[in-house]
Amino acid sequence: MKLSELIAKFERRVPLAWAEEWDNPGLAVGNPDVEIDRVALALDVTEDTVKQADRADCQLLFSHHPIIFHPVKNLVFRFPGPKAIGTAIRSGVALYAAHTNWDSSPEGVNFCLAAALGLKNIEPLVMPSRENGAWGLGAIGCLDTATPLSTLMRHAKERWRLSGCVGFGDELAEIKRVAVGGGACGDFWPQALEKGADLFITSDIVYHHRNDALNMGLSLIQCDHGEMERVSLPALKALLEYETGLECVILSEESAPGITI
Repeated sequence: MKLSELIAKFERRVPLAWAEEWDNPGLAVGNPDVEIDRVALALDVTEDTVKQADRADCQLLFSHHPIIFHPVKNLVFRFPGPKAIGTAIRSGVALYAAHTNWDSSPEGVNFCLAAALGLKNIEPLVMPSRENGAWGLGAIGCLDTATPLSTLMRHAKERWRLSGCVGFGDELAEIKRVAVGGGACGDFWPQALEKGADLFITSDIVYHHRNDALNMGLSLIQCDHGEMERVSLPALKALLEYETGLECVILSEESAPGITI
């Protein structure tokens, strides 16, 4: 299948128009006329994931995060981004990203997180800024029964396969309505509060957002950015395989190791 045909099939299901205006999803590197037999999936385009894709005989690396966000003035190959792009070009691996359009899909990151946590009556946390068929960002729903914060933290860790998470609030607080934001969605806490959430789960929460949310009575769980978003990769794999008939493989990635003292 030609790369252009694969992209057209995917974008009929998850259009680029669903992406936020600041985003840069789509084809970043590659010839639209090249034949694609196998697809690799990863959160990020790195030198390592490009090499993994090449070793797996994949002609396309399909990532969540775009390798290029801003106009590129040069490609100096001692820096990580340019090194990954150079490796992709030399290896003949095309690079395509579905970022906030996948976040805003009714099948995407946030719905996957909410469903895996067992939430019911799931709806978007933030409605799309444009009327173009996008579902919206974040997700909010209800648990079958009220659950203590500490128990829900364990559930999130197990069901999302997290290495760990940090909770803020009363560990015995009974949680019924839960909002989630895959990735850096800390500034969505007012919407979570407005929609009646008892708890908001996201990553990259800045100090002032955390304090303001807690002072307003909203409990928080902070997770690793990448680990949250990886929850959606099996759904993305299934979507691509269904639409294209091609084999897709999810590559191994590790979050940057931290040191605790």
